Amino acid sequence: MTGQFPSRRVIHITSSISRNGGGIPPVIWSLVRQTLKTGGDSIVAGLKDAHFEMDSRDAGVSVVGGRVVGPRALGFSPELRRALTFEVRPTDAIHVHGLWMYPGVLAASLSRLKGCKRVVSPHGMLEPWALKHSSSKKKLAGWCFERQNLRTADCLHALCNQEAQNIRNYGLRNPVAVIPNGIDLAENAVGSKGAAVLQEFPQLKERQILLFLSRVHPKKGLPDLLQAWAKTRPHEKNWVLLVVGPNELGHEQELRKLADDLQISQYVVFTGPAYGEKKQQLLSAANGFVLPSHSEGFSVAVLEAAAARLPIILTKECNFPELAAAGAAIEVPAGQVGATEGLVRFLALNETDRRQMGSKGYELVKRSYTWPAVAGQMALVYDWLEDKCPRPDCILTI
Repeated sequence: MTGQFPSRRVIHITSSISRNGGGIPPVIWSLVRQTLKTGGDSIVAGLKDAHFEMDSRDAGVSVVGGRVVGPRALGFSPELRRALTFEVRPTDAIHVHGLWMYPGVLAASLSRLKGCKRVVSPHGMLEPWALKHSSSKKKLAGWCFERQNLRTADCLHALCNQEAQNIRNYGLRNPVAVIPNGIDLAENAVGSKGAAVLQEFPQLKERQILLFLSRVHPKKGLPDLLQAWAKTRPHEKNWVLLVVGPNELGHEQELRKLADDLQISQYVVFTGPAYGEKKQQLLSAANGFVLPSHSEGFSVAVLEAAAARLPIILTKECNFPELAAAGAAIEVPAGQVGATEGLVRFLALNETDRRQMGSKGYELVKRSYTWPAVAGQMALVYDWLEDKCPRPDCILTI
């Protein structure tokens, strides 16, 4: 059974629809593009920031933004409220991405006002590590608005079975749709694109590259990886660690100091964030991928690495056991011990082993994690909420 996109629009609401939103905006834009391909329509709404105009340009759908009044962390935007109150109609479905900020409050208010069905995707924000980070603020937000927002949602969306369990552990009993993130294989195809980026970073030339591609944030486990890098000394086998991603909370400065203290600075390269063609060049240049995260919903970066046919080291907390089961990844516990184990096992592989792992990852993604399949499942959820089809198999109920 394949979901179809009828005349109903989907209103995607989140805090940031620009690159500042991390992994959430790419998911929204991919869902929107797939919706357009199947004849449906969408509106994308979020808070304005420095990259809002550039990153929403040529979206192909209506984009609604609002300036923030007061603290950015809360995201209160009367402008966004006015615009969406005018735009949203009763036949729309509202899909909220992310938690703890005003856009979720606005979405709940609009669903009550207009009579729209509402889906909420926490995107890993109810994971145990995530809840402990800034826990006092999240407890206050939960008490003030977020628990009520979640309890009254028509459906919650989990990216994997473990996230569904974490949703239940938070005390929520709503229906939960378990649907992973997806990837566009054509957009993420890599070939011999790596040469250009090697010109920009000459220290990578003639080296084996282990790539980290994600936010440079404490939850990503990079201190554990640097400690493991110093222990296992992979540079002696001509490897360099390439850290690619936006610096958050000043974490890159902490990591640079740690690399200096561990005397491995010459074997760790920080590039800052990379998007579009540059990101594809880095994936093409890499020989392996690592994500030592303490908490993930379902990482798009891991999907991108698998689509690039890279062998992968990841933690169990990345919630992608299917990759290791397919023989495409080395899965270890989060922490310094796990990171060390992962590097030791990875460095023991020969080039043929690594290529075989990469091929297995690509085949798994091609089979189960493309956007047409993912968006089709999401369309079924919207249809089911409107009593237009039987309950999809992806829906878990109490």
